[in-house]
Amino acid sequence: MVKFGSKDKRTRVVLLSSIATSIVLMNLFLLGTLLTNMYRGEASYTLVDLAAGSIFVFVITLIISLSLWPRIIDRLESKEKNK
Repeated sequence: MVKFGSKDKRTRVVLLSSIATSIVLMNLFLLGTLLTNMYRGEASYTLVDLAAGSIFVFVITLIISLSLWPRIIDRLESKEKNK
């Protein structure tokens, strides 16, 4: 089921998966901060806090997901080879 073929294609899949994961987690962070601002009524976080936090979350999750996605793909491929 999971067959990536060449190393170039696999590298591209890992990069795109990492970017997608980072964007999803960054959006969850933004949603949480915006809901916190709306819930409290006053601005708990400034726009600078939102922008800096979003960039930080994106970079950190990109680094982490770039190290995790190759392992996930290896496990998926090894399960397919065992079947």
